[in-house]
Amino acid sequence: MDLPTYSPAERDRRWDLARELMDAEGVDALIVHSGAEWAPDVYFTNDRPGAIVVFPRADEPIALVRSPARLGEHLDASRRGDAVWIRPENVLVAKHAHGVAEVLRAHGLGRSAIGVLGLEPCPPFHADPLVPYTLWSAVLQQFPQVTFKPVEAAFVRRALSQSAEELAVIGHAAAIGEAMARAMLAAVRPGVTEASVYAAGIAESLRRGAVAPGMLIVSGKEFVSCGPPAWSYRPQASRVIEDGDLLLAEIAGSYGMRETRQRLAIAVGDVHPDVESAALAARASYEAGLAVLRPGHTFGEVVTEMERPLQEGGGWHAYPLVHAVNPCGAAGGSGAGIGTLPQSARYGLLAEQPTIGSDLPLRPGMTFAFAPNCVHGRRLVHVGGTVVVGEDAPIELNTITTHLMRSTR
Repeated sequence: MDLPTYSPAERDRRWDLARELMDAEGVDALIVHSGAEWAPDVYFTNDRPGAIVVFPRADEPIALVRSPARLGEHLDASRRGDAVWIRPENVLVAKHAHGVAEVLRAHGLGRSAIGVLGLEPCPPFHADPLVPYTLWSAVLQQFPQVTFKPVEAAFVRRALSQSAEELAVIGHAAAIGEAMARAMLAAVRPGVTEASVYAAGIAESLRRGAVAPGMLIVSGKEFVSCGPPAWSYRPQASRVIEDGDLLLAEIAGSYGMRETRQRLAIAVGDVHPDVESAALAARASYEAGLAVLRPGHTFGEVVTEMERPLQEGGGWHAYPLVHAVNPCGAAGGSGAGIGTLPQSARYGLLAEQPTIGSDLPLRPGMTFAFAPNCVHGRRLVHVGGTVVVGEDAPIELNTITTHLMRSTR
């Protein structure tokens, strides 16, 4: 099977985007620092996450890695003919403040303006800067005449529109997500555990050459949240699925560092009427979002339209109805509805998350995770998949997960 990969043209496009960013921000280089869930270094290296990238405007990117083993990986990839973007001369075992300083000095940047990814809060990714204090304070001590400028938010907005090559990779990831959903649907029946359903989805992703770094899953007859399985962080048994249950899951599959999301809702036998009505409201929210996911609209307009069917039906949503992916540069608001539950009064602080990126103009090639969710009574249902902003109309990459599914076993 022919799998989508990146060509040198994609590398050049991304490096040109970096130089355009430098021009727009008035800086002579970029320093790119990654976090546990956010790895912009890969955008420039097409390599294993976790490097610090220094990108001088007049040169190619330099990757500072943690250990000599990373050099071995790079060497092997080059020998195999993989799409390695960073020349061996530009891979340094120097992921520390001294390494950053040496690269800046070597490129005559000791009195320059330098843009930094990781020096500012960048919601919804992270509420605090990613660069460690000790590393950054050591860099500042060595360069009192350098102006360091946060540019992460500006980078994210530029990177949201995907190229044709990126969209091919994303389409492949979405197809794997669809296969995972079918495998999980086939696994659901009374008497099996949540862990067995989880395993069916993960096994399908690995079989198809993708990774699923995390999955949300919950089952039962009454709940208002869907997070990581409780048995993954608390010593307890995986729940056994019963007749009349609803199983919810979110897949976050990744292929080539491009991500898609799918929201599964599987009814096991006859479910409560609140589940059926919430599922209809969630689907109506999905369709309302599709109607405005077009160039000429803003992300905030999509959020507003997706909220409308829930409000009209007397429901509320437990988490954002939609958010950007590749990267996650915008996210709908959530949290207000949980305050309607009597038990919520016992919690020390109930804070609502506002919509982030309301003013983001929609452009062709942007990818969004549609995750319409609705709570009726104390029963949550979600559906959804990944959608691309097209030239004239949205492009749906998933179908099976955009409706309430029903187990037939």
